Amino acid sequence: MEHARVCLIAEAVPYFCAGPQYNYAYLAPASRSMMRPAQSCWGVTMTPTMNTNISKTQTARSTHLVICANPSPASFDTAIVDAYSAEVRDRGHKAVVRNLYALGFDPVLKEDERPGQSQWAPRADVAEELDHVRDADVIVLVYPIWYGMPPAILKGYIDRVLGANYSFRAVHDQRGQTGLAGKPLLSFSTSGLPLDWLSERGQVLSLREILDVYLWRGFGMKQSEHVMIESVVPNMSTAYATTQLDRVRHTAARTCAMLENTLLVEVYES
Repeated sequence: MEHARVCLIAEAVPYFCAGPQYNYAYLAPASRSMMRPAQSCWGVTMTPTMNTNISKTQTARSTHLVICANPSPASFDTAIVDAYSAEVRDRGHKAVVRNLYALGFDPVLKEDERPGQSQWAPRADVAEELDHVRDADVIVLVYPIWYGMPPAILKGYIDRVLGANYSFRAVHDQRGQTGLAGKPLLSFSTSGLPLDWLSERGQVLSLREILDVYLWRGFGMKQSEHVMIESVVPNMSTAYATTQLDRVRHTAARTCAMLENTLLVEVYES
């Protein structure tokens, strides 16, 4: 497959005092105008996407927390992390990468970590991750789809870190999770199967509802966007891989621009 399929669904839903959005993008190709010099990533020559002339002022510098949930350093998910982080840093912003497998992150929630404990306190590994979450302006999840779901290690990260001491009652009451409320959620997922096959079996819609939308609404986040990349296989063409990594960089550039505008408004109002 040499060309990416284009499909973008967006909906605005009132939430708290803001108007968050859910964007679901299927391999939408990046604009080919205003290109900067090509760079190398995942063994292919990748052309970064359009330059949005983002200012590199310190007051508008955003922090992107990128969570990788793939055990292979040679995976396309790792290439996505590298491409996204490189674009963010090229634009004067900060990317903090947390590779859950490389960290040896324990995904198993312990009894004393369940929400609502009278003397609840995060364990050392969770406390470290929570510091990164609080410092971030956007949460970025990168993972493969295995048997219709994200890897168990990512579910454990959600249970122990993103959902730390946040009960089902808090979800129901839409209280907003500390460190997450008001922040955007961005996800990149990869699958070896084509989207048509996944859609016919309800996979695309179910993944959207049980992960992206639920986390966005349940934690009181600002918005959610999910880029799904299909047909990621060992023998995929260099042209196809390049197109998808261009898409990743385009999304990173757009996210930087969005966050910079938000941070500049906050600085101005303060």
